[in-house]
Amino acid sequence: PFASAKDIDHALNSLGGHNPDQLSKGWISYSALIASQDPEYRAAVRDIASFYGNDALLTGLKNDVRYARQLSGGDNAVSSSLAATEADSQRLSATAAYVKEQAYSLQGSGWAKAKIGNSGAKATRLNSIQTVGTPARGQLISAFSASDIDSILAGAGRSGAPSLWDNVSGAADAIRFPAAVTSGLGLSKKKRVQYGKEPVADQIATLAAYRILGQTAASSSQVNSAMAERETRGCLNMANLNLQQCVAAANQQYEVPFCIGEHALADVGQCIGGVYQ
Repeated sequence: PFASAKDIDHALNSLGGHNPDQLSKGWISYSALIASQDPEYRAAVRDIASFYGNDALLTGLKNDVRYARQLSGGDNAVSSSLAATEADSQRLSATAAYVKEQAYSLQGSGWAKAKIGNSGAKATRLNSIQTVGTPARGQLISAFSASDIDSILAGAGRSGAPSLWDNVSGAADAIRFPAAVTSGLGLSKKKRVQYGKEPVADQIATLAAYRILGQTAASSSQVNSAMAERETRGCLNMANLNLQQCVAAANQQYEVPFCIGEHALADVGQCIGGVYQ
């Protein structure tokens, strides 16, 4: 729970300080990491590379954005990544509700009813943070470099699995929310790609294939192209703009948690959650 205006400012800048381009690329890369764990898909990519050669496979991936997902196991690989996305989206939604509730409970605290002063300056400062982006925490960098990361990623892609962020070794404590936020998430069966979102699924499969082939196989331009996803980036950018406007309009300290919950958390969950059905 927030205990001071400083706590609220820290949450605003850390939860709302993401850069849309960086976050959208990070999300699709994370999805591809999970998709790359599918055994059937891994075998298909490696078999084709072994028979025709890496160059031929890379040419196919470059020339046809749908090629990767059409390989054996491609749909299942993407489905596993969408199962992880569902867990993350629901986690964000539950956390948003927890944070927004404090906008009401804090109205009984004297410090939370204090005037913000220059809320426009607060919004401008947030915009500056979003322009640069928030660097990944050291614990997360270490976790994704750990020897057991593939098994953790594989587990995150199973239908009904909890959010990966509850299980990443060495990093969970740094990003853990209260148990009430993460309990009771009703995760469902195998996920399908939402109509109209096939291009996003194709990019996930393509990026997963690059990962299976190894870091030196694809050129940086090919990888960057697969990571660039305009629709999610645009959605995240709109969430940031709405957050800035909400903060700029806030009059008292207790109003800011609502902005954080609605736009820094719930909106982001909807941006990534719009890919599956």
